[in-house]
Amino acid sequence: MPVSKENENELIAQILAYLDETHLKESEHIKNELAWLETLEKVTLHHPEIRDGWERDTSLDTLTRILASNTLHIPPRVMNLRNYLVTKLHIFSTLFAILKDISAFGVPLRASMLTITSFFTMEKVYSSCLRDNFISKEVKNRLADELVSLWDNGLNIKKACFFGYLEQLWVARDKTPPTYGTMDGNSEIIRLSMEMPEEWDDFLKEQGDDKETINALLEFVFGLSYEDIVRERDRLSRAKMQSVNESELKKVFGAIEFAYTSIKSVDPSRFYDFFIERYEKTLFRKRIFMEEASEAPKRTIEEIYLEYLASKV
Repeated sequence: MPVSKENENELIAQILAYLDETHLKESEHIKNELAWLETLEKVTLHHPEIRDGWERDTSLDTLTRILASNTLHIPPRVMNLRNYLVTKLHIFSTLFAILKDISAFGVPLRASMLTITSFFTMEKVYSSCLRDNFISKEVKNRLADELVSLWDNGLNIKKACFFGYLEQLWVARDKTPPTYGTMDGNSEIIRLSMEMPEEWDDFLKEQGDDKETINALLEFVFGLSYEDIVRERDRLSRAKMQSVNESELKKVFGAIEFAYTSIKSVDPSRFYDFFIERYEKTLFRKRIFMEEASEAPKRTIEEIYLEYLASKV
């Protein structure tokens, strides 16, 4: 879960005191970086909140189109916010590399890194939903409104309405790496769902047997593409094998490259890459399969879940 601003400030103070005693050179470097981070925060806050200016001058329909458009239309406050968060992520990554073996420092540092990563992933999920021609105008308007909230609350991310739900999904996946087994995904989905709120259970019940949701979720829990999952299931069937573990899976695939690179526990930013890889794969499928009845998912589980949440508001 996100580390509060107050707790984060206290954590940094404790870390700097520790580094002053043990890593003086690194401590001075971090202090200089933190001073620059404070400047970036002030620059970000210098710009008015986006909602204040855009609600006066822009209808929500126009706002939705702008939010789904190119970088040059993005407000300066957002660009400065992104710079602030990237800088903060690099500072925390440097600290984590030094302090990861000290749980009192390493655990909260990693939690903050995952929250920052979640912000950028969340932006991409919103953007992809706003570009989706099959999502209703009403839901898109809600998503556009929530993206503005995410941007306006970017220095205190947990205030944004839908942010907590998707971050919980990524945190749950972080806690429950796949065991593979029979490759049906039941064990992985159950363990993931145990970490999720009741809204997630309602979502799964409502989606029922929807193939796109099921297969997008399998990609998410296994960290494998739908095509890789099908290939491994076929291999198990041909070999009359009941299950497979991670080491066996890697041996089997050997020189064959997985569609998605593995999530590294020491690098929470991999979750952003993991979403982008799955998202780009869905775009590829949309172009290749078009209207064909392929069961390969054409949306990520995050997009499907976010649309569901927005439709319930």
